[in-house]
Formats: sequence, C-alpha cells, structure tokens
Amino acid sequence: MNSIRRIPLLTLVFQLFLYSCNSTVNDPKTNPTNDSIKKYIDLAGNDTLPYTQRIYYNDKAYSFIDFSKNDTLTRYNLDMIAFKYCILNKIDKLKFTSDKLMLMSVKSRDTLNIGRAHRNLGLYNMSISNNEKAIEHLFKAKKIFITLQKSNLTLKTLSDISLTQAFACDFLGSNKTAVELLAIAKKMNYNKLDFFCNVKIGNNLFYLKNNTEAIKYLKNAYLLNHSKSDYYPLNNYLCNSYINLKKYDTALKYVNLNLSDTKLYPTDPSSYSTSLSLKAYIQLKMNNFKNLERNFIFAEKNFVLSNSLSGRNYNQIYLSAYYAKIGDTSKSIKAANKALILSKSYKNPTDILISLEQLIKVDNVNSSKHAQLYIQVNDSLQIAERKFRDKFARIKFETDEINHEKQKAIQQKWVIIAISLGIILIFFLLLIITYQRSKQKELRLLQQQQIANEELNELLLHQKTKEEEIRQHEKKRIAIELHDGIMNKLSSTRLNLSILSHRKDAAAIAKCLQYIDDIFQIEQDIRNVSHDLNHDVFKQNDSFSKILEDFITEQNKTGKTHFSLELDPRIKWEDITSIIKINLYRIIQEGSQNIKKYAQAPTAIISITFDLPYICLAITDNGVGFDPTQNYTGIGLKNMATRVKSINGKITISSIAHQNTSISIAIPLADNM
Repeated sequence: MNSIRRIPLLTLVFQLFLYSCNSTVNDPKTNPTNDSIKKYIDLAGNDTLPYTQRIYYNDKAYSFIDFSKNDTLTRYNLDMIAFKYCILNKIDKLKFTSDKLMLMSVKSRDTLNIGRAHRNLGLYNMSISNNEKAIEHLFKAKKIFITLQKSNLTLKTLSDISLTQAFACDFLGSNKTAVELLAIAKKMNYNKLDFFCNVKIGNNLFYLKNNTEAIKYLKNAYLLNHSKSDYYPLNNYLCNSYINLKKYDTALKYVNLNLSDTKLYPTDPSSYSTSLSLKAYIQLKMNNFKNLERNFIFAEKNFVLSNSLSGRNYNQIYLSAYYAKIGDTSKSIKAANKALILSKSYKNPTDILISLEQLIKVDNVNSSKHAQLYIQVNDSLQIAERKFRDKFARIKFETDEINHEKQKAIQQKWVIIAISLGIILIFFLLLIITYQRSKQKELRLLQQQQIANEELNELLLHQKTKEEEIRQHEKKRIAIELHDGIMNKLSSTRLNLSILSHRKDAAAIAKCLQYIDDIFQIEQDIRNVSHDLNHDVFKQNDSFSKILEDFITEQNKTGKTHFSLELDPRIKWEDITSIIKINLYRIIQEGSQNIKKYAQAPTAIISITFDLPYICLAITDNGVGFDPTQNYTGIGLKNMATRVKSINGKITISSIAHQNTSISIAIPLADNM
C-alpha cells in the first residue's frame, strides 16, 4: 500500500479554529436577544462541550437572529454563526448562512462583511474540493481586507489560502504560503498563527514524504501553549508520520494519549474515530491480529455514530488490507470498494487514487479496469493541479498588481496631501491676520453688548419686582374680600337664619326664605374668588396629586363605579406647568362624569405616566362601551378634544361594545413650557 495516508478532511478543518476566533461585539446597545445570540455562539465555539450539543447551540443562535434588521450587529452574528458551522463541518448550513450574509452585506453596502462572506464561501468550496472557486473567493476576501487595512483578517485569509493549496495537493505552494505567513505574523507580533503554521508545514511535509521534517514542525506546534482539544488531531498527525517511519511503538504512544482521554469522544468524535482506526492499523503493521477485525469494525461504528464521513475511507482501506493478509479476498474487495465509494462522495482525487490502489492489489479479476480508472483519475488530478497552480499564480499576480497600484496611489495621495497642507497653512496664516484685525472690533462690540445686557437685566429685575408687588396686592385684596365680604355675609345670613331655632311658624319661615338668594350670592362670590386662586393652587408642589386623590375618593363615595388612580412616581409635579395640570384635572373630571352617567362600569382606572417627551393620561373602564365613530349630542368628548388641542396634545378614543372604553391622551411637555 502507498505509504502516504491522506489526513481526513474533517481533521484538517480543526485548524480553522486555531486562528479564526473572532472578537466579541463591544456594543453598549445590545439587547437581551443579542445577548442570547452571543451566549449561544460562545457555547457553539466551546470545544469542551459535546459535538452534537455545539451544533444545537449554533442552530439556536441562528434562530434568534432578527432578519428584519439588516444592521451591523446582525451581519456580524451571521458571520460568526457561518464560521462555527464550518468548524463543526456542517457544510450545507455554512453555504446557506454565507449566501445570506452576502445578500445582506451587498444590500447594505457593507464592504467588510462582503469580505467575510467571500471568506466563508471560500471555506465552503474548499470543503467540497472545489478549490479553484475557493481560491477566487479567498483572494476577493484578501483584497477587501487589505484595502480596509484589516491585518488580522488578512492573515487569517492567507491561512485559508494555504489550507486550500494543500487541499488542491499543491503542498509546496501551501508550504510557501505558510512560511510567508509565519514571517509576516512574527513581524506583526501576531503569535496566534504560530501553532497553525507549524501544523500546516508539518502536514505538507508529511504529504511530500519528508516525515522527519514533518515531525520536527509538528513537535514545534506541540510545545506551543494551546487548548487541550487542539492536540487531539495533532497526536493523530504525529502518529501518521511515525507509522511512515515504521516507528510503531512511538506512533502507538501518541494515539493512546487520545484514546485514554475520556473527553475526546464527546468533544471531537472525528479525532476519536480516527485514533481508533490508526491504532488498529498499527496492530496490523505489528502483525498483532488479536481482536483486529473487531477493532476496525468498532472504529467504523464510531465513524457512523459521529456522522464523520472523512476518515471512514481509510478505515475501510486498512480493513481491506487486513482481510487480504488473512486471505479473505471477498471481504477485502468489499472493504476496498466501500473505501472507493466514500472517497468519491467528497470528491477527493488523492483518496480515490489510494482506494483504487488497494482495489488493484486485492481484486485480480478487475485489476485492469481499476488500473485504467486509476490512470484517468491520476491524469485528471495532474491536470487539475496544473490548472489550480496556474489560476493561483494568475490571481496572485493580479492581486500583487492591485497592491502595487495601491502603493502608487498611496504615494500620490501623500503628495496631494503635502500640497494641500501647504495651501491650508498659507490660508491659515491669512486667517490669523484677519482674525487679529477683527478681534479688537469684536471686543468693542462685546463691551457694548455687555453694557446693553446689564441695562436689560435691570429692566427685567424692575419688572419682576413690580409683578411681585401686584401679586401681593391681589392676594391682600382677595383676603380682604373673603374677610370683609363673604365672611360678613355668611355671619349675617347665619344670624338671620338662627330665628328658626326659636320660631318655626309660617311667617318666620317665609322671612328666612329670602335669605336663600343671599346664600346663592355668597356661592357666586366664593366661585369668583376660587377662580382667582385656581392657578396658584395648581402651582403648589404637592397639591396636584393630593387634589387628584381627593377627587377619586369623592367619586368612590358618590357612585357605583370604583375608580383607581395610578400616578407615575417619576413625575415631578412642581416642574409641570399649571396649564397642563388644570387641563388634566378638567379632562379627568369630564371622563369620570361620563363613566358614571353612561358606562355602567364596575371599575375604572385613571393613570398618568411619564414617557418623554410626553406626559400621558389614560382613562379606562370595563363598561358597556360605545361607537366612537358616531356623532353624539353631548359635548363632554368635544370639550376633552378642545382642551387637548389647546395644549398641542393628541387624543385617541377606542371602545369595544359590551367590553370597555379607553381614552388615551399624550401632551408634549416641550410645547407647554
């Protein structure tokens, strides 16, 4: 059998996780839904959780996205979810979310997320072995990130390009890109790529049959500080290299490190299944046939249970080699055919060739047919490799040309900036001279304005003093009127009516009846005085809420409807103008009267709330209701509407027959200051 065993696609995908974890969103406006999305994305990226649970969390994060909002945060979250699908090898969902991200980003002209969408689509095409399309998307992403000076994303995209080159079997090209990437990362002091680059170079050297050098780079990666889960695939890579060097005991040591870890299967089922298969293959190489068939079959079951397609083909190739060694040709051919079917399912020519090699060895009857197919696939692979390298070179050249033109444009921009700065400097000097000349004039004007302001302040102060004197005079007048007028009339009327306590004959009663007109006149006098005092009452800090509470208490005493009052504690009544308070009170009076007259309501709620820039009144009852579209003869609702209009407010009346009536009023505070 060919000594090179291709590392399964899924185990390579883990490398994306090493360098592509995006930073969290730092948005002070995140709401609970966005917090939930972030929480589930973080859980999906937690490699200590079981694989199936991580997929569930990523699906959950996607379900929380509100696609009616095409904003930056929504597109960012969609990119994060798409990339998690890539890490979790959910290729169809990666494609769907990436296409969605592209449509939303193009619609909103979001260049950065267009680049991210290109990158995700590049990873998707790499996963289905459409490497030429993958390179197109990745170079488009790289161009955007370079233009936007997103160095972090540029480096990550270069890493993707290196992976794609390896997937296209251009291992030398992949190594070159990885070495360049490592040098750039060190210059930028970006150490997160050290692990990835060492692993990538080691894998490329493995495919190039330079296993000693491959082990050197893989061990370099081993010494770097990384999460434990990153070392599961790394142990399998080292195991493969030591198998090729026929150092089976050392290879067994690395694979046993994985299998002895109880956290491996739930968190990384693909690496677990691959480790099982490699251990059985080492047994085969060491001619230890004890339970060997059972071990290969157990590995196959785990591949199926973990839904891991990649790696199963090699397990079948190893099983075919085992059956061939014990002389069971029928089972050997069956296993080799199964390996070929699996290799074809993810369109990887290298794995197809290795599967055909095994069939040629074990299926003597059809070896000629398999050999012809091997030649066809090999030829197509070589053509595809040449086409890929040519396309890669052409795209790289075009990108380098763009970068060169960009550098030239930057130089021209600096020249233009220097000339512009010179012109601005001359203009600025002229401006200073003009400014200095006008400064003295401005100072003189300011002095004159200050004098005028002082005179105006004196006039305003005098006016205020005069107004206060008038106010005090008016209060004194009303006090005198109450004492000398109304009080005297009341005392006189009381004395005149006291006759009834001594005499109750018809003549006395007739004489007392004339004093009823006097009482009516006193009532009118009191009303006039109350009208004068009305504004002052409403200007007091605490009186308005007390007035409302007293009013509600009185209503509950005199009617069948039970009224409830709800006042927003945030409202500072001392800051609310008297005109608003007066109108609110009158509207509440009118609304309460209507409820008592017509609604037949068991309960009613009157609430006043604060919703800047409005103060809002709501009067709600559960009475018989009415049709607000009809014209009614009463003027109660019209009076309410007139009052609301006078203070620039809005009134809404809604009613459902036999259920309820609701009056909602919003009064702008700014318009009534």
